[in-house]
Amino acid sequence: MWIITDFGFVSIVEKQDDKKKQTLTIRARVKADLEALRDNYLPSLGPISEDSGTDYKYRAKATRLDLASALSQAVLNIDYSNFKNSVAEKQGSERSKLYHELWDVLYRLQSKKSVHASSAKHTRMAYGGVLVNSENQVLLRRPTKDFDGYVWTFPKGKEEAGSTPEETALREVKEETGYTTEIVGKIPGQFAGGTGATEYYLMRPLGEPCSFDKDETQAIAWVSLEEARKRIAKTRNATGKKRDLAVLEAAVRYLQQQVTDE
Repeated sequence: MWIITDFGFVSIVEKQDDKKKQTLTIRARVKADLEALRDNYLPSLGPISEDSGTDYKYRAKATRLDLASALSQAVLNIDYSNFKNSVAEKQGSERSKLYHELWDVLYRLQSKKSVHASSAKHTRMAYGGVLVNSENQVLLRRPTKDFDGYVWTFPKGKEEAGSTPEETALREVKEETGYTTEIVGKIPGQFAGGTGATEYYLMRPLGEPCSFDKDETQAIAWVSLEEARKRIAKTRNATGKKRDLAVLEAAVRYLQQQVTDE
């Protein structure tokens, strides 16, 4: 959920560790937006953490009930007739201009073409990366608590508005493994999973990794191709296991083709 107010913008999601705690993760690209939420409406907001390697640099947690109460109070406090003017008054003209650009994009929803497209079924694409190092080892990640039956898999994530497939893949790899990478090429094909299709890029790591998102990943490992097959085979999600094995084989074929072309 995106919440855009005259005091800030946040993205609210449920991470894996939120489920049992009845909390939600509140993310922001500007730290002051989280601070304004805390200072004005949500004093129980947890500590704000910072990670420049993730899509949202700042994040904090709050209970569902506290957050719902805070947003309810924010609604009750609305006292302006023009949202963008209120943003300019509280956050400055540059923020107001950004929101106007977003308004202009969302205005397209009123066109008949956009309405028709949004009413049709749409498979949201995901993009990921297969990292290979100089020793021809493959990087696998272990999802936190083996989420959705995945034991070892490749980093990937859903597309977001305004991001290209390449940007999405690089961002998700960084967030889920800690590695900054560069794209070598696109692995041919789309790979169907349980909730949609994914496209993958062959990547190489650039330097040492930083910390990864522990909500998403509990471990990473560089392994040989044969070891990668064995680890992926441990996944209990049958559809996901079939997909990841297919991705691995496609990556191997792509690598072999690159060597042949050279």
